[in-house]
Amino acid sequence: MNEAERQAIRAMLKRRSDEKTQTQEMARQWLIDEGLYDGDGELKPQYGGQPEKHEKRGQK
Repeated sequence: MNEAERQAIRAMLKRRSDEKTQTQEMARQWLIDEGLYDGDGELKPQYGGQPEKHEKRGQK
């Protein structure tokens, strides 16, 4: 990958980020859609969230 390709990818990622984070709710939904947050808007354990919360939910 050359520098022009890297710059194009960076620009694309910036545009996407700018589009998806216009409001707090849009940003939260984007993180849920991408799989970083669970449906309650909490960080998933594999990304540093609290595992206890997810374990308890699975037992119910």
